[in-house]
Amino acid sequence: MNTRWPHTDVVLTEETVGSYAPIRIRQPEGTYHLTPASRITLLTIGKQQGLLSGIGIDWGCGTGCLAIAAARIPSVQRVIGLDSSRPDVEAARENVALNDVAHRVTIFHSDSFRPFADSDRHIMAELEGAVDFVVANPSASHGDDGFSSRRRVIAEAKDFLKNHGLVCLQISIQYSAARIDSLIRDNPGYSHEGVLRSTHWVSFDLERNDLRRLLDDYVAEERTGGLRYEFGDPRDGGASVIDARTALALYCESGTSPLTQWQVHAFRYQRFGP
Repeated sequence: MNTRWPHTDVVLTEETVGSYAPIRIRQPEGTYHLTPASRITLLTIGKQQGLLSGIGIDWGCGTGCLAIAAARIPSVQRVIGLDSSRPDVEAARENVALNDVAHRVTIFHSDSFRPFADSDRHIMAELEGAVDFVVANPSASHGDDGFSSRRRVIAEAKDFLKNHGLVCLQISIQYSAARIDSLIRDNPGYSHEGVLRSTHWVSFDLERNDLRRLLDDYVAEERTGGLRYEFGDPRDGGASVIDARTALALYCESGTSPLTQWQVHAFRYQRFGP
């Protein structure tokens, strides 16, 4: 297979994806390799295989890791990967072929659940009310409270999920229970079934420019009266909770990043009517 874009090969082992390893991923150069968020979401699929069956959607599939892992579960028939980045879509399609799951995984260039190509939109329309599960490890949104992508997953998945369909959604702990509760309150029919898997306390690594920008957004949200964020205090190993403003002040004073836990939450959807 001739790859026409600069890339790095990454091999995901059983430690990361469970018994369906290895998974080989060609990652476009200049993008982050597996983050703690990606790892915990992959591990959830690998360790919670009994939850996934039938037809699934990988929302924001990136280079295809989650779609490939889900497709290796025997009870999963088909996975649709959706992503708005053309380079990631191209990489995901190559990775699907590289891992011999092209007969079970299809990747669409898409704005959320709406593909850009007419033919792909027709296929998605046929899946309305027919999807058994959605997995999503969304990037944080910028310029707001960082939670908009997760709101969009939950709100728009309703059109596609079967009765009792499942959403496995990565939500890091700093967003707080209040924002998770809002997903249920604003989207009738969903119930929150708890945390499927979580990391231990890990650094919210503010040496990463993307995470530093997020913390700035969080601080701005708190200063304008938005919901509080909840990080673990690194000074006592996470025993205490600090907000975003305190976390930023601590980092500026000492260079110490706050703590977080990357988690995958389960949401079940009860359809009303036909």
